[in-house]
Amino acid sequence: MSLHKNGDWYPDQTEYVYSCTLICLDPNCKETVINLGIGGITNYPPNEREENSTNKFQDYFLPIYFYPNLKLFKYPKSIPKNISKELNYSFELFFCNPPSSANHIRIALELVLNFLKIKKFKIKNHERNRITLHRRIELLPSKYNDLKPLFYAVKWLGNAGSHSDRQLIKDNVLDSYEIMDLLLQEIYDKKQKQVKKLAKQINKKMGQKKRV
Repeated sequence: MSLHKNGDWYPDQTEYVYSCTLICLDPNCKETVINLGIGGITNYPPNEREENSTNKFQDYFLPIYFYPNLKLFKYPKSIPKNISKELNYSFELFFCNPPSSANHIRIALELVLNFLKIKKFKIKNHERNRITLHRRIELLPSKYNDLKPLFYAVKWLGNAGSHSDRQLIKDNVLDSYEIMDLLLQEIYDKKQKQVKKLAKQINKKMGQKKRV
């Protein structure tokens, strides 16, 4: 409020911090979730096509944290606990720290490869060296050939998420959730979903970049 006393103050300088309580509308659930976030006022300039048009201002609010965290996709109950743990870490951090959220999806992908017994190290000159994620995916048995594009797509998205702006990272993480959903269903529940086209598009777009 002290800023309002400044003669140079303008509405779009306003910053909000908010908290609210959300209650599920499902009568069989009614779970309570606490939400914290930030906000401000957006300035829409006058419309040159409208006579006597003036600046318009509108409040906006951005969620930063939910407790309990939202489940951003429903994964199979049969997946190992260490994988579900990493997924939930990703869900917790999605709104407040997208890069860390993307990193936990990458960790979950590595754990899926562990579950499939894909080796993590190789011995060279009597030293144990870690095998890259890309190479581990290449080592998947032929029976998983149909799933390799999904593994690669999640990997590319994780790499891009570490070097992109905040909004792009969120978009990358949402795409990785969609593909990870199918991947987990295929491995643990064997259910079919229609996201393979998305994986192919990502591989085509990002697959020419340096392998990490």
